[in-house]
Amino acid sequence: MGDRRRKAVLLVVDGLGDLPIPELDGQTPLEAARTPNLDRMAAAGLYGLVDPLQPGRIPNTDSGVGVLLGLAPEQADCLRRGPVEAAGAGRPLRPGEIAVRANFATLEAKPAGLLVRDRRAGRITEGTQALAAELDGLDLGDGVTTAFVPTDQHRGVLILSGPDLDPAISDTDPGDASGPAFLLVCEPLRPAAAASARRINAFIAEAHDRLPGHPVNRARAAVGKPPANGVITRGAGAWFEPDNVLVGRGLKAVTVAGCTTVRGLSRVLGWATLVQPSFTAALDTDLDGKVAAARGALADHDIVYVHVKAPDICAHDRMPLAKRDFLERFDRAIAPLGADGIIVALASDHTTDSNSGAHTADPIPALLFDPEEARNGPPVRFGESACRAGNLPRMRSAEFLGRVLARLES
Repeated sequence: MGDRRRKAVLLVVDGLGDLPIPELDGQTPLEAARTPNLDRMAAAGLYGLVDPLQPGRIPNTDSGVGVLLGLAPEQADCLRRGPVEAAGAGRPLRPGEIAVRANFATLEAKPAGLLVRDRRAGRITEGTQALAAELDGLDLGDGVTTAFVPTDQHRGVLILSGPDLDPAISDTDPGDASGPAFLLVCEPLRPAAAASARRINAFIAEAHDRLPGHPVNRARAAVGKPPANGVITRGAGAWFEPDNVLVGRGLKAVTVAGCTTVRGLSRVLGWATLVQPSFTAALDTDLDGKVAAARGALADHDIVYVHVKAPDICAHDRMPLAKRDFLERFDRAIAPLGADGIIVALASDHTTDSNSGAHTADPIPALLFDPEEARNGPPVRFGESACRAGNLPRMRSAEFLGRVLARLES
């Protein structure tokens, strides 16, 4: 393999891709953004479209980011959001436990069931520790108890401990829809999981009983904010230890991120995350600080991942102009990387459509800038349209990562 002296930063921009937006004159937020640094690196390097998993398949954050972090693509379906969130929250699962990703949500009781008015309870950011404490340590019967850990904004993780738990259960989260939808009933996906499904349904009922009158929700109601009066769940799983391409090659990696999911993925895949209070999973994240941390980490690591979550949040909340503006901030922040003499790559986990607020199966824009192979190419306005005609053949994220790693080892 030789003496590896080359270094790389791989920028993972969550939800980077988008679809044409009427209020942006038919451009995507990336196409409408002023991104001179990305444009310059694309013109001097390689750029094109990448399918996170395979064409036509809609990825989620854990599988889409996981493959970029070195997860073997054939193991993507084994990676479940609950255990990843638990690892990111500093509570990796023990043998026999199962975990589900949880959202605080705004629910309304109807004769037909619980109507999900807001899957994110107005993206609640304050009081979640107190709400979570109300749901922590519940006895669900037959020796099964709960641990509930809040993570980013409305997000959290529910861990069930006890005998005879099986993660083969369905989601209760109805997902992003054009309007309110009813909470789904948790169902077993195999007979052995029937008791686990009943426990989840019991927990959800208990949460909706306990949370409406909580002081946090009384305070929210007083100022007109949607209450976090219930919990919705998805991504049930148990612990498993995946393979990792980077570890197999002897490469040393680190992640810079504020997102609990990505911190969990890094821990599951075998390395640490650099965190600071200013590194958030929201629009207020410290982009300059993340880039500075990445540049510093290159002294001791072969590859540094920098993850930003905000573009995905903007698209989910149908805020394409905010997504455009954040991408302009991001482009300004990465300017130092283009002059560091290192390999700079950019990719994403999935496309998130700002029109619908949902993930789509569309490929994502990607670029690979290697200063040792820089060319004097024609000007590029980096974005989805340019990448459709780019000089990088369409490939999967695992192949794109392979091209980055090959340059580290050259």
